[in-house]
Amino acid sequence: MEIREFDPLRDRQAIRCCFIELQDFERNLDPRMPSGAQVADTYLDLMFERCREFAGVVLVAEMDQAVVGYVTVWTRFRSGEPNDDPTEHGFIPDLVVSAAHRGRGIGRRLLHAAEARAREAGARTIRLSVKAGNAAARSLYAAEGFGDAEIFLEKAL
Repeated sequence: MEIREFDPLRDRQAIRCCFIELQDFERNLDPRMPSGAQVADTYLDLMFERCREFAGVVLVAEMDQAVVGYVTVWTRFRSGEPNDDPTEHGFIPDLVVSAAHRGRGIGRRLLHAAEARAREAGARTIRLSVKAGNAAARSLYAAEGFGDAEIFLEKAL
């Protein structure tokens, strides 16, 4: 298994499929979310735009010449909200491993590669978000030293 930088000529369709799989998994946790196929192209275009804006990179996990997951890391992210912490930091908006390849340490290796990129760019901290119901991802992140920084709560009205 190799972790390498995204190649737009050969990897876009593969990460599109990974994104759709993640989005549809998260849609099972929250049915209000749109389907992955419905938003994939728009989302990926925005993801690459934000990579340019925040010195980001997409890294793919490749196994047997097939992309089996990816991570996006913005190495110089700063919130635009006036009441947020103004400190520049690393941010991971996406980390996904295809279901058929989970449980092999690929997510952990992608996470480590993203952290290394952020560290190399001078980030002193790195943040990410995860759906509350995604127990496997939350377990991975906790095992890797991530802790709660902010929690969003919701109540049906």
